[in-house]
Amino acid sequence: MKKNLFASIIAMLTVGMTLTSCSDDKTPIVPQTAVSLEIPANLENVDLSGAKVVMTNVATQSAHVVSSDNLFQKNGNKYQVLINDLEEGTYNISISGHLDFTLNNVAGQKDFEITSENVKISETSAAVQMVVSTFTAQGGFVISEIFFTGTSTAEGKSYSGDQYIRITNNSDVTLYADSIAVLESAFLTTQKQEYTPDIMSTDFSVQACYMIPGTGKSVPVEPGASLTLAVNAINHTAEQPNSIDLSQADFEFYDESSNANFTDPDGKAPNLDKWYCYTATIYQFHSRGFNSMAIAKMKATKEDWLANNVYDAKYLFVFGDFSREMTKKGIYKVPNSWILDGVNLSVESVREWNVLDASIDAGWTYCGKVDKDETRFNKAVIRKQDANGKYVDTNNSTNDFTPEAAASLVKN
Repeated sequence: MKKNLFASIIAMLTVGMTLTSCSDDKTPIVPQTAVSLEIPANLENVDLSGAKVVMTNVATQSAHVVSSDNLFQKNGNKYQVLINDLEEGTYNISISGHLDFTLNNVAGQKDFEITSENVKISETSAAVQMVVSTFTAQGGFVISEIFFTGTSTAEGKSYSGDQYIRITNNSDVTLYADSIAVLESAFLTTQKQEYTPDIMSTDFSVQACYMIPGTGKSVPVEPGASLTLAVNAINHTAEQPNSIDLSQADFEFYDESSNANFTDPDGKAPNLDKWYCYTATIYQFHSRGFNSMAIAKMKATKEDWLANNVYDAKYLFVFGDFSREMTKKGIYKVPNSWILDGVNLSVESVREWNVLDASIDAGWTYCGKVDKDETRFNKAVIRKQDANGKYVDTNNSTNDFTPEAAASLVKN
């Protein structure tokens, strides 16, 4: 009997020791783990929504999941969320969400998902930093092609109603084209004058401004996608068999002419919002490329811009022995800081200067080597692409564009 009692006591002590040992081996709990997100520095007005954090314990494969529209809180230049009550251990971490932002003054958006493996979490190391680097927030909208020469008819005559310009999202995120305007220079690259005041270093003097309409996020453009803006968004092959069907263009330059003899066909494409144009009839690009062109993100209302961005420029007109001070009145201007991209155009035999500041375009490009070059028709200036398919943008059109290229929308 005593022997059995002694055996029972030993068994109970063994169980107690075993339980105590298990209790001592319990995995510590980390009360709070700070998870921080670093956003690309050139993004502004960032809004992070729909975030989800999944922290999977490598040893147990148990997943700790938290998600909320307002999960991350801004903390200085980073976004942070506190994760409660994680077991100490090694984790694989996944974070996904949606970013709305401004890139180069243009609204954009991007879904993202990033991961980090074998991250050790402990009471002495309870902070995790991850970087949103699944896309490169570089680039933006660029002018990818300008077709200003028009096509030639079977009789060898010029037809310029089929002109167009293409702008492309050269970034890796979706951007919105709302409020981007196409601008044409007020000054010719073939007639240099010493204008007073000289505002080129701060502003672009324009004679035409047509803007893409929208409420801010009405015109999304996917990475690498383009918008075609046609002078006339119609099927031109009906009138000119050698021309182009532009009836599917994204937008068109439409004018209500004051002259019944010069009317503008209103195609199917939405009309650009006409802010200003020098002509009272219908607008077309200069068919030999004497005017430079740019795109800008307009940061004012039409009324404010028209009221506050007009000036008169004086210059000395000289012809032989004759000279006279002249004034070019009512020139509109767009701040260089609004301009997203610009292209100086000209013709080598008559070119005299660039009318865009060198910070926007230090070079120039062309179609036709002499004035009224009959070989210029059906040709465009097209931006070069690198090995990764990105458009080259060094702010120098001599380097960035292929001159006299076959227009991409013209059937050859």
